[in-house]
This record gives sequence, structure tokens and C-alpha cells, in this order.
Amino acid sequence: MLNVLHAQWYRIARNRAFWGLLITFAVIMAWDMVSVGQNYHGQEGYFDGIPPIGQDGVKVNLDAGAYLGKGGVVYFLLTLVLLLVASLFAEEWREGACRSLAAAPSFRRDYVLASALTVALIALLFIGVAWAAVWAVIPRFPLLGVGDEMGRFARWSAQMVLVLEGYGMLTIAVAAATKRLGPTLLATLLLGTGQFEILLANGYVIADQVAQLAGLPALPGASGVAAAFFDSPAMLPSWLPAAQLQWMMGEGATPTAADAAPVALLAAVAIAVAWFAVRRRAL
Repeated sequence: MLNVLHAQWYRIARNRAFWGLLITFAVIMAWDMVSVGQNYHGQEGYFDGIPPIGQDGVKVNLDAGAYLGKGGVVYFLLTLVLLLVASLFAEEWREGACRSLAAAPSFRRDYVLASALTVALIALLFIGVAWAAVWAVIPRFPLLGVGDEMGRFARWSAQMVLVLEGYGMLTIAVAAATKRLGPTLLATLLLGTGQFEILLANGYVIADQVAQLAGLPALPGASGVAAAFFDSPAMLPSWLPAAQLQWMMGEGATPTAADAAPVALLAAVAIAVAWFAVRRRAL
């Protein structure tokens, strides 16, 4: 697995698009945090229950995840990382760059595990850049501070990594199955926008309605899925990744083990799907 991982990162390190996106992301994050700081610093009246800063010595002091959520970073980071994964791995499969390592008996398994680790490392790298932007910009505003609750931000980051792991491995599965950039980018857009999960949820509800019309028992949990379409901002049950991302856009979003467990399970399923696609596809 280490040989495959080394080969992947050798290609990534020599990819100008990767460095270009990373630098662009860093610049946008710095500017985004300037905008967030100005919004808080120049507020008049109450903002999310926080009194006007400067009034009676009140100071805004949030953790990094809250600033990133308020800055709309969640979906931007998600989309950017998924597009990067799609382009890197679709190119790898189209060019057959991994054939030189395919002689190893466990190559396909090692490839999937190395790819899963690569997706996680890319996600952590971009999250680290976003975290650095918060600390580099927000404290420059006299009445703004960044909380030292690293445990909360670590849980926020872990949840983002799990979501990106699931979406990223499904993207890699499509890249391996098609060896084409177009379908891979389409899968990326469906996953990154939450439309894939909405389509699945709607399909499940429709299947339940058809089953009841046919006199069959109701499908498990179908009523809850249908209710979430109207009650949830993401139009999905709260345990799905797209709904988790919507929630993480707000202040004080601190994922717990109960939040992470279903997302981790879905990430494991995505890794299994990628392994199946790689196993069935000729190199």
C-alpha cells in the first residue's frame, strides 16, 4: 500500500492544478475571513443572539469551526476537494498510470486503501489551510477572538473528513468504472450538491407508496424520510451527510459520536463500492 500511496502523492505533488487550487483556496479563505470579521465587527443589533460587540465590553469569541461555518466554507471546501479528487483520479485511470504497480498480488486492495488515505489527507490539508486563515485574520479585529476549543474543532474536522471520504471514494469508484472525466465530474456534482441523496430519498418514498398501493407492507423508515423532506432544511434525514453539512454551516455545530457513526458507516460502504469497481475494472 505504501508504494501505491507514494506513487499517488508523487503525481499529486507534480500536478500544477493541485498547487494552484490550494493557493487559490488559501487566498479565498483569507478574504472570506476578512468578510466574516467585518460582518461581526460592524454589526448593529444582535447577531445570532450575540450582543453588539464593543457594547459593555462584549467580545465575540468563537471556535474556528463556527467562523468557517458562517463564512460558507463547508460547501466550498467540499466542492473544491471533490473536483480535485475527480480530476486527479479520472486522469489516473484514463492514462493507466497505476499499471506499473499492478504486478503486486494485492494491488487492487492496496490501491483502494491508499486512495482512501489520499482523500483523507487532501481533506485534512484543505481544512488545515482554512483553520490557518481563521487564526491569521480573525484576531486582527480588535474585538474578535478565536476560541481555544480544539476538541470541538477536531470533531468538526473529523466530520468533514468522513463526509469527504464517503463522497470522494464514490467519485473514485465512478472514475474506475468509466475511465472518463465527464461521468466522474457529473458524479461529483450530484454528490457535492446533495442531489444524489435527495434522489435516493425520493425514490425510497415513491417505492414505499407503490408498495402500499400494491397491498404490501410499508418500507421501514419511509414515513420519517418523507417527513424530513418538509421539516429539514436539507430535505433529508439528519443522519445523511448532506443534512450534516447543512447543520455544520451554523455556529456551535459540534458533531458527536452519534452524528459521526452513520457518516462513518456510509464512508465504509463507499470504500467497499470503490473496491468493487476497482476489482471489476481492467487496468
